[in-house]
Amino acid sequence: MRRFGDITIIAAFFCVLLAVSSYIPLWITLPIGAGGAATAIFLRRRQLDRRIEEIQHRLGHLRSEGLFIEGKVRGAQNDIFYGMILTLLTDLERSLYKLVEKNIQLLSLKEIGRNIISSLDEKRLIDSVFDYLIRGVGYKETAVILVRKKRGQFQAFVSIEKANRVVRSVVNFGLENLTGACRRSLLSGKPYLIKDVKMHPLMEVEGEALFPESTMSSYLCVPLVKSVEQVKCLDSDECALQKMTKRDTNVDHIGYLSTPECLACPHIPLIGALIITDGYRATPLTNIDQVTLETVGSLVSSNIENWMLYQDLRQEEMFRENVIEGMINGIFAFDLDERVTLANRSARDMSGYEEEELRGMKISEIVVESQTGSEGDRSITRVLGEGRPVRYREAFLRCKDGIHTPIRMNISPLAGEEGTEGGVIEFVDISVLKRMEEEIRHLDRLAVLGRFTSSVAHEIRNPLTGIAAGIQYLNRDTSLSADQRENISFILNEVARLNGIITDLFKVAKPRKLLYQNVDVRELVERCRKSNADLFSDKGIEFSAGFEDNLPLIEVDPDQIVQVLINLLRNSTEAVAEGGKVSVRGYIYRGGDREVVLEKERDMVCIEISDDGEGIEQEDRQRIFEPFFSKKKGGTGLGLYVSHSIIQHHQGRITISSEPGDGTTFKVYLPISMPRKGGEFEAGHSPR
Repeated sequence: MRRFGDITIIAAFFCVLLAVSSYIPLWITLPIGAGGAATAIFLRRRQLDRRIEEIQHRLGHLRSEGLFIEGKVRGAQNDIFYGMILTLLTDLERSLYKLVEKNIQLLSLKEIGRNIISSLDEKRLIDSVFDYLIRGVGYKETAVILVRKKRGQFQAFVSIEKANRVVRSVVNFGLENLTGACRRSLLSGKPYLIKDVKMHPLMEVEGEALFPESTMSSYLCVPLVKSVEQVKCLDSDECALQKMTKRDTNVDHIGYLSTPECLACPHIPLIGALIITDGYRATPLTNIDQVTLETVGSLVSSNIENWMLYQDLRQEEMFRENVIEGMINGIFAFDLDERVTLANRSARDMSGYEEEELRGMKISEIVVESQTGSEGDRSITRVLGEGRPVRYREAFLRCKDGIHTPIRMNISPLAGEEGTEGGVIEFVDISVLKRMEEEIRHLDRLAVLGRFTSSVAHEIRNPLTGIAAGIQYLNRDTSLSADQRENISFILNEVARLNGIITDLFKVAKPRKLLYQNVDVRELVERCRKSNADLFSDKGIEFSAGFEDNLPLIEVDPDQIVQVLINLLRNSTEAVAEGGKVSVRGYIYRGGDREVVLEKERDMVCIEISDDGEGIEQEDRQRIFEPFFSKKKGGTGLGLYVSHSIIQHHQGRITISSEPGDGTTFKVYLPISMPRKGGEFEAGHSPR
């Protein structure tokens, strides 16, 4: 085709030359004709080469984006062919630009979805939506409207991107401010594209435009609705509007979003809305923008819905955690392996363990029910095996510092999808209750003994006084024989013993007030050793005493505590054989005895008296502190009872541990500081 065009040009030139050859010599016209033809051919080919180079240049840009065009364009026949190629390239460039733009938008949409799903902050969620609509798509005026059910109103987050700055604001408005196309869109649940803003203006809030000073000519509203199937609005039995309709016979029908109460309804499917305008843009909104915003709205609504559900679940979880953490009673949860999986604040405070220390521990290491700890294990195993709860069981909480705190607990199975998955122990500290029960029992015994003493003591003491006076009068007779005098002496001794019993009864029934002093445990023990020195030397008993370093002074009534220690040392001395051993040890009590409750912020000292005698049988150990119980010849059975009463009056504790053939150990626990109740403090001399 190019050759045919060149021949045509040469023929045209030579025809012109032949026409003028009659006027101009031939030797002149031939060179002129040849030069003109060559010049025309050169200029035309040069023009075609420039066009081909432009086409090749633009094709090269398309090939760089992945479009491959085989071969090269060698030339063009005419302008029509050139125009077709340029049109094709322009369409390809435009399509490629839109493809890249949509790819960027999809990547931005993916990023916004990731941010919304992973975000726990509402502000970050709203910012992600704005970033996509403004930067990803290019809208300058956008608004995200959310329904605030707790407030019963709407909240709009407005963003306006101007030439040199971005303006963002928050606008709160009620249902009465929702007007025009926005109201119709939210009522119908369908998007509304308004192309004539003068005919259908955008809603205003208290007389002010949602987008102040806007240049918009069109706007688009897309509602955000829940995607899951729920009870339809007005179909729920709990709907306040339905109840109002049934209650007020004058009201025929109340529609969806008719009153502000609808915004607080849990069944309302509306989440909010997205609004965009063409303000500060060169082109008005089209159906393509509507499709784009619908796609964005679908993703945003589902993500916001998931986010709101997550927030509800999180708030419910936090509420449950706060309830469990705020409970006064302790809570332990354990799995099928009987390992702790949860402990609330009360359980941690009572046990002294941190949450990390408790997690994974065996529950039997913390909760025991008996001296051996086996009953507690069986109870937990029974609950896990049978799936039935155990109610009101008393046990001990083994604390970190070794103290065994008495508790009352309920053990319940923890049900899961596949049956029992563990158990829950709910318990309460009953150490104060135990102490009160013990004091009540002691007071009951004192009351019984007091009534007995009051009714009998005077009746016994008066005849005893007369008997003693009469026997002493008879003893003055010089004619009495030795046997008679021996009988009289025996009678006087028995009278004295009965009088001592009555005196001890009065001490228990009507104990005198305690006179507190700061005393050293070493001095108390030394006084008791001197009082029993004759007994130690007569039986050749080896006596030893040891005390912990830095043992503090204790506030007690020294005379009464000495009476207790003398009684215990005398019992130990009488219990051991010739050449036996008696030892005394004093130290600060740090827990470990299940029978002793160590109160918080109140330290105790333990005085331990041990011997290597024959020991005491178990049935005798259970009765050893009862009145009138004694296995000693001539014993009244009131010595240990009186000692026990004195220690309890000090709000302390006395315990015994003994095995037949393995000796006996008495432990006297005394508070270091004066108890809050009972006794008086006397600023007197040293107990020495």
